Amino acid sequence: MNNAEMKKMFIKASVFTVCSIAVMLHRSATKHILITDAAGTSVDREFSSESYNLLVDRNVSGDQSGKLTIPLSKSVSSDDIVMEDRYVDHELRIYIDSREEGYYLDNAVLSDLDIIDEAVCITENDTGSVCLDFKLNGLYANESSLTESSTIEVRFFKPHEEFDQIVVVDPIGYVDPDTDISDEASDKDLALDTALLLRNQAEKDENNNIKFYYTRLSDAYVDDARKLRLIEDVQADMVVRIGADSDQTGADGIIAYYNDEYYLRRLSNASLAGTLVNSCTSSGINVLGTKPEYEDDAILTTSEVPSAKLIIQVPGDESGQKKLQDKSYKTKLASGIYQGISDAFEEMR
Repeated sequence: MNNAEMKKMFIKASVFTVCSIAVMLHRSATKHILITDAAGTSVDREFSSESYNLLVDRNVSGDQSGKLTIPLSKSVSSDDIVMEDRYVDHELRIYIDSREEGYYLDNAVLSDLDIIDEAVCITENDTGSVCLDFKLNGLYANESSLTESSTIEVRFFKPHEEFDQIVVVDPIGYVDPDTDISDEASDKDLALDTALLLRNQAEKDENNNIKFYYTRLSDAYVDDARKLRLIEDVQADMVVRIGADSDQTGADGIIAYYNDEYYLRRLSNASLAGTLVNSCTSSGINVLGTKPEYEDDAILTTSEVPSAKLIIQVPGDESGQKKLQDKSYKTKLASGIYQGISDAFEEMR
């Protein structure tokens, strides 16, 4: 190697080192904050009765324009912050465990955004822990980070602006804690548990490029009107409903229903239903078939994107009760549905 080649190699190595250091410094300067997906539920926190409107400073600098910037006291670290995305209700909550009581009485949040309808600080205790509650004028996805300047920066955007594939998952059913007092597992639990396991699989899959939204992630009641609004707000590309039924005839397996009245060019409802049950078969779930939906299903009959309803049927006896509590069975269900959604999106390409 001559001197000229050695010089070129030294320059390349120097440039690489400088770039690497710059990336490391940038990553150390910003840290993403834990986001809790909270469709139809809420973070378990204790609130006091005290609340007040947050101060909002609209005189922002150029790099802060188009963002929500929240100052933090010096004692707050990333471990003290939890963000709760209540997208069904068009609401973002930020929980901050602080040691400075009344901090937000004197320190304003910065934003020139016109999407924030209301900004309230709710005190949680007398030590400074608070919930910052932002009510938005519509559904927005968000991206947040903790900066080296001790601020939280939140960027809002419409889901379809950054996600090419969006699916709304609707766990059917609702358990009323005042009336459903049995210790036995119910078919409503099966639908919700399967949806929760589906969410976990989607979040753990590093290759997942599908954005999942859920109508609920707890026993909170969400009516059809709010579900339809969510589907419209996110401009969903697909809707998958998950229900369950204890069948006294002994039926055991999964059946898919679809609307056969709409013709959809990219992927028909029937094709989606077939893809979902095929993937469930591959996951080890017994399949009972696919059928047109003749009942008055407000979601399937009005959805203008590929939609299907999966009903998990279990025997209405002791064996069915065991299946309702079998996590391995629910995991197989979730795996099959997740793969089916992925396969269906591939068909839509």
